[in-house]
Amino acid sequence: MKIRFLILLILLLPALPLLAKKKVNTVFYVQNTLNGFKNRPANEQEMAKLLKSIGYDGLEGFGDQNFVGLRKTLEGQGLRMPVIYAPLNFEVDRKSEKPSLDEIKEIIKTATKGTVVYFHLHSDSYKDDKEKGDQVVAAILRDLSDFATGFGVKLAVYPHITLYCETLEHSVKLAKMVDRKNYGAVLNLCHLLKVEGSSGIEDKIKRFTPWLVAVNICGADDGDTRQMGWERLIQPLGEGSFDTYGLIKLLLDNGYKGPIGLQCYNLKGDANETLTKSLQTWKEYKERYLTGDLRSTKK
Repeated sequence: MKIRFLILLILLLPALPLLAKKKVNTVFYVQNTLNGFKNRPANEQEMAKLLKSIGYDGLEGFGDQNFVGLRKTLEGQGLRMPVIYAPLNFEVDRKSEKPSLDEIKEIIKTATKGTVVYFHLHSDSYKDDKEKGDQVVAAILRDLSDFATGFGVKLAVYPHITLYCETLEHSVKLAKMVDRKNYGAVLNLCHLLKVEGSSGIEDKIKRFTPWLVAVNICGADDGDTRQMGWERLIQPLGEGSFDTYGLIKLLLDNGYKGPIGLQCYNLKGDANETLTKSLQTWKEYKERYLTGDLRSTKK
């Protein structure tokens, strides 16, 4: 028995330094998009209890809703609100800015230290002139970032199809323009696949990971993803032909340490079953990464 143990130890010794360097301590949360489930939680208390019972780290908050009350409910279950999803409207006349910049600053002020506030951008004035629009919104975001510094809050723009910022590259471009240490970019897998397609993702991850402060993932199909509907681009984690594990591995290999959210928009069926299966898949991803499993999850 001792001889076998020594042989095994000798075989493992070369891999120990590599394994010691690998860590996956990222917060794994659920995006606040559970309305499609047939037995969706009826209120904040039920939602918090469900996520706690399954084992998630937290839930996304909405800046234009009562995120403070939701956060207190989550904290009562030992859960976190690592990100807040908030609208940012910027127009020439500034009349349709809702929430106002003062209200956005209040969101930042009220957020807990370490929170990422990611904005979905809206602008009728600049949607056809993004060269000028980028200058306008970057100035706004720079001011907000300077304000957020005192509260330990990070900011970013969330790419979303049909909105002002639709792509990961545009989110990174704005981050470079803002040029603040507490400002970054966001990767959302389903919108990336829908707007940009799956080709070239590896190169984008390698180039853009240093800018990322939040990532959202799901199961999805690969192929001509720009022509696919959400039922194929947003699936429970572990389902679909797209190699989501490969995406996670690339992010971690390139130094990503921020929060990762589970996209659940328009998922059907049983909430407990789907969320449990997705969390189990996430745990399997972490185990594979830590043990150096190089198998692809593509089907």
